[in-house]
Amino acid sequence: MGKQDSGFRGSDVMYPPVPGGQNSSGSLVPSNNHYANPATPGMYAGMPPRGPEILTGAFDQRWLVNCLRRKWLSALLLGLLTTILAGLLMLWLVPLSSEVVSYIEVSNQQTDDPFEKVTRVTNPKDYEIFQQTQVVMFKSQFVLTAALNRSDVAQTNAVIKNQPDELMWLNEELKVAFPGDGQVLMVKYEGDENPEEMKTIIDAVVASYLDEVVAKKRISRDESHRSMEGMHKQLVDELRGKIEKVQTLQKELGGMDSPNATAELNMLIRDIGTINQQIAQARDELVELEVNRELQTRAGQSQSALNQAVTEELDRDPTLQGFQTDQYALTTQIRQLKAQTKRGASPQIKQLEDQLRSILQEEAQYRAQMEREVKNQLKSVPNDALQMVMTEYLLRRQFINQKITDLQTEKDQKYEEVDALGEQNGELAMLSSEVEQLQEIERQMDMKLRSWVIQDNTFAEQVKVLNKAFATPNINVYERYAIASLGGIGAFCLTCYGIALLEFRRRKLNSPTDVDEGLGIRVLGVLPSVASRSAMAPGSATAAQLSESIDNVRATLMHDSTSRPRQIVMVASPSSMEGSTTVASHLALSLTRAGRRTLLVDGDLRDPSLHKLFGLPLEDGVSELLRSEIEVSDAVRPTNTEGLWLMTAGICDMDAIHALATDQLQPIFEKLRAEFDFVIIDSAPVLGLSDSLSIGQYIDGAILTVLRDHSGIRSIHQASELLQSLGIRLIGCVVNGMPFKADRRILRLQTSIGSRAKRLTSTTASEE
Repeated sequence: MGKQDSGFRGSDVMYPPVPGGQNSSGSLVPSNNHYANPATPGMYAGMPPRGPEILTGAFDQRWLVNCLRRKWLSALLLGLLTTILAGLLMLWLVPLSSEVVSYIEVSNQQTDDPFEKVTRVTNPKDYEIFQQTQVVMFKSQFVLTAALNRSDVAQTNAVIKNQPDELMWLNEELKVAFPGDGQVLMVKYEGDENPEEMKTIIDAVVASYLDEVVAKKRISRDESHRSMEGMHKQLVDELRGKIEKVQTLQKELGGMDSPNATAELNMLIRDIGTINQQIAQARDELVELEVNRELQTRAGQSQSALNQAVTEELDRDPTLQGFQTDQYALTTQIRQLKAQTKRGASPQIKQLEDQLRSILQEEAQYRAQMEREVKNQLKSVPNDALQMVMTEYLLRRQFINQKITDLQTEKDQKYEEVDALGEQNGELAMLSSEVEQLQEIERQMDMKLRSWVIQDNTFAEQVKVLNKAFATPNINVYERYAIASLGGIGAFCLTCYGIALLEFRRRKLNSPTDVDEGLGIRVLGVLPSVASRSAMAPGSATAAQLSESIDNVRATLMHDSTSRPRQIVMVASPSSMEGSTTVASHLALSLTRAGRRTLLVDGDLRDPSLHKLFGLPLEDGVSELLRSEIEVSDAVRPTNTEGLWLMTAGICDMDAIHALATDQLQPIFEKLRAEFDFVIIDSAPVLGLSDSLSIGQYIDGAILTVLRDHSGIRSIHQASELLQSLGIRLIGCVVNGMPFKADRRILRLQTSIGSRAKRLTSTTASEE
């Protein structure tokens, strides 16, 4: 509804055309394209909202529903677009992942005694240490480097894409663990790389582990085994020679021994036997020292040791400590401000959060730069840990060699004492005792060699590959689409919320409650939405409901006129296109139906429309009266409706506009009061133009017409405040464009009237 309507011809709706009369095009309801350009509020535009709670209240659920109701199509289309874009973005950010797994059995059973037929289980604590060692060794630098140096691995796209940090990438992406603390070592990769390439890479890493760790450990054990075999062979040769010498002396002496020399020789022989055992133990320690030195050297050169050294160095960096101190201070300030702020947000909190994000970015950039520098520095400088290992190894080896030398010297001295006795029977006793001790040592060494052979075979069976790497593609299909769906739903909700929030800033009229309870303006009536010419056809439910609603306004106006003068009433809207012409014309018709002499005045001089609605000429109206070109009686014209007269706007110019501000309207209205019961003025919008305010100085009251989903609540408030500030009585407000459900009593009455009209028509036709 508005000032200039294009939905249907008003003269055909108001009453049937008179034969020979002039039919002019007019309209009571604006087309929908007029709603796109609402008028700007006038002199109060741009001022901060003040007044009732409805003007300054927060965005709540009721506003959300009404804003989405008005912008449902925009919210739906834009929401679907953002949903698709967000879903595609989530699919791009969360690519399809594959899982590549390989299993290696690492048994915890071993046989210590070569003559035992049953294996036993090692200590759980020792086996846990063994598991941790295998995990570290599997991801050690020399194992991964050996795998990456293979030609088939180096040519894969996964390795080429992560160069030059392919070693760090492989160390971070590979997951090596014993699931459930069992005896199976699981090597797993989850990511978006080509699963076939990752199978090749994992198989290469497993092979490198077997070659670099298991095989080299076996080689180290073989070296120790060969060294002990050589010592055992030397001992056997020495024992054979001594046995032959004992047999020779026994033949020469005929079995006779010297009792005096025997006791001293036995003591010397026991000492020599003890020295021989100490020498054997020292040589075992020397072999074990060599093995430990090799293992510690490889562990010190691993990638995990390098990462740990980098982490320790960064923890001591004063700049990073300063970043952490600043982050803690900003976080504390933000938490305190949020606790003090009711809504949890303020410009100061936003500024502190921006500073915190900036510090986090600077810290990340500085940390990444320092990691590269520290790694390069650690690679270029000597490894202190390895130097300590080598220093300890050299000192212990020197100590053990010196110990062996001292023991050998003491042994030689004992032999010299034996030789000094010069007694053959003493030499025989000494040789016999020494042979017994050497035989015991030889037996123990032989047992240990046999045990090592069996343990080597057991260790070969202790670590074996159960399954080569196998791939499970697309393991995150459901999670990926679930994330994309949630992202799309979130984007749709945020888009709808954003559109509703933008619409909320305009604070358009939602219902009559906003006017009555929100602004405190009495609602005189609620008119239905008139969207087409057919809706206002005679006998339609919309036309009937509109008449009933206007009759309610008429009843209120007539009741008020009995208690206080309400003879001249101005109908105006805050802005254009809000239904003032419709309300004014139908109110005049309703008063006429009530038997009141009514004059309808087109007070919108700049944009007149009532002359089109009633099919009358524009000239000789209000503008001519203001210019004193005609008399009042010449400007008042009868219409086709009995009891209703019309005063058109006339030909407007600046003289007529300026005359509105003078006292020329007062005598005109005085004459109209004497001739008519009611004078209804269809006036120009209140905001933006002064015409309505000038006319309002001579009227008895004003009715504001507003349009649901079109009129702004701030504009309604500003218009009512402006009228009241100038002393213009505001009778109330009429809300247009409300959805309605026709009352069954109205429909029944319309049906009976239509049936009666048809019977009368048929009777008249038959009589003719």
